[in-house]
Amino acid sequence: MSDAPAPVVSYLGNKISVREGETVLNALLRAGLDVAFSCKAGSCQTCLMRCVEGELPERTQRGLSDEVRAMGYFMPCRCKPVGDMVLAPKNPADLSAVAAKPSPVASAAAPEIAYPETDPGLWAELQEGGDKVRRILEEFYDAVYADEALAPFFERVSKEHIAGQQYTFMKRCLLGEKVYFGDRPRNAHHWMVISEALMDHRQALMHKALRDNGLTPSQAERWMRLEEHFRGDIVKAEAWPKRIGDREVVFEGVGQEVLTVATLCDFCQAEIDAGTRVVVHQRRGWVSCPNCAEAAVLRA
Repeated sequence: MSDAPAPVVSYLGNKISVREGETVLNALLRAGLDVAFSCKAGSCQTCLMRCVEGELPERTQRGLSDEVRAMGYFMPCRCKPVGDMVLAPKNPADLSAVAAKPSPVASAAAPEIAYPETDPGLWAELQEGGDKVRRILEEFYDAVYADEALAPFFERVSKEHIAGQQYTFMKRCLLGEKVYFGDRPRNAHHWMVISEALMDHRQALMHKALRDNGLTPSQAERWMRLEEHFRGDIVKAEAWPKRIGDREVVFEGVGQEVLTVATLCDFCQAEIDAGTRVVVHQRRGWVSCPNCAEAAVLRA
């Protein structure tokens, strides 16, 4: 136990001593303050605040744009303070001004990006001598789930489920077959605040998986063409609603779907066979087996 005095966080006239190992967000919530939050892992950026005075550890601003960092914004859910801090709530006008600047990134009102041109030749090449597409995705998600910046986006979502979904999505993109029944990239990532830098980091992990599995430069370029095609549906400065046709719909709670591939329950880790009707958390994508359906509803 350190003999140094506990850091004090000042927020809206309140002064809270932060306990050892405690995040700023948890300290504010412990004090009974009404603070918006969601994932508590630095993915959704719902709890974003501005530091007026004090030192910000680097990881508290990881994934934020340079402009947002420069304004002092950080994620209190990832901040274990190293000294006293004076904080201010986020100003929507600040973030709107950044989001309004010209950018190749799509806006919430922009139409969903269409599927790219198919490449059945690449699919055939990657099936020679075994299912290389599946191996690439399994190794890629092994890296993602071990990555500090990306893993929080997949909390409680099994690697088997997300890799299976991505497998059928890639098959749909490369062959044009209607084998993928999940959300398109825009809706699947609608709640995730992902910067250009974080997307580049994700793409670097994918490119490494391609190289490690022996793809030629030409094959890797063709694969990454598909990955980059949907960048505008994924990168954004703030979360946006899901879209169904011309309507924007805020999805919370749970829904049901029939699995197209086998996976593991994100609550009890039991195997779930393809064809099983499961409960799915609408925003986070958690999958529940029939035995854990009640738990899924309670977590919504």
